[in-house]
Amino acid sequence: MEEAAVRSLAGAFAAVLTASACTGVDAKTATFGTLAEASSTIARGWMPAGLPSRSYELRAAYVPDSWQRWGIINFPAEASAELRALLEPDEISLAGVRCEIPGRIEWWPVQLRQQLDAERIAATGAKAYRSRSGNLIWVVNWPQGRAYYWARPERSASE
Repeated sequence: MEEAAVRSLAGAFAAVLTASACTGVDAKTATFGTLAEASSTIARGWMPAGLPSRSYELRAAYVPDSWQRWGIINFPAEASAELRALLEPDEISLAGVRCEIPGRIEWWPVQLRQQLDAERIAATGAKAYRSRSGNLIWVVNWPQGRAYYWARPERSASE
């Protein structure tokens, strides 16, 4: 009986490891030169609506039929107000925040993977915000004109 319990436990453990290793395995990616090229991806909800009209070099990763999505946009300095219109005005701390993204999404920065190092990210000049709608976290480097976003599974009162 004890051997059967050990085998059952080992099987359950293997199943959990397999499932966690496959997180995001269905992720799709897309790259666009202009915002106009991204319109169908935005219409499907895989990228946020309302991005600055002059956004360029956009990248998106998403798992269809799920909340999971990540992206990068570049924008000219004169489009900063358009991006700010999507964001809550107050900066947020990234201390204790995780960003789970499939490892195969090679264009996503290492500093924005897994458990985030808030001090290290802040040292790059990037600022973090919540979106006004949806459940997105944005990390924006205003001087560089580059923004990263990802969806969170749920928003708690403490976040």
